[in-house]
Amino acid sequence: MIIAAAPIRKNNSSTGFYLEQNNPNPFNSSTLIKYNLPYKSKVTIVITNTYGKVVDKIISNTQEAGSYEIQFSADGLPNGTYFYHVVADRFCYSREMELTK
Repeated sequence: MIIAAAPIRKNNSSTGFYLEQNNPNPFNSSTLIKYNLPYKSKVTIVITNTYGKVVDKIISNTQEAGSYEIQFSADGLPNGTYFYHVVADRFCYSREMELTK
């Protein structure tokens, strides 16, 4: 079972859209994903495997401006390379992460 906690809003930063590298990476069972929104945006975050198949949709809602962090739990996923993709307004970015159990 894949579980993702609700995102935690940290502040009202307006420094632009960004997506940080997950931490830790590689990770054992869970990892932290951080991102920033300079203004209120519809946000979608999905996790895909190396074949592009969506294995989890973490977020799909509108969020206020600010910095966010979300804990991703990979319970039930096999070891391997995964990608997390953030789409918010005109911002679209992906990063790679490694799951090692």
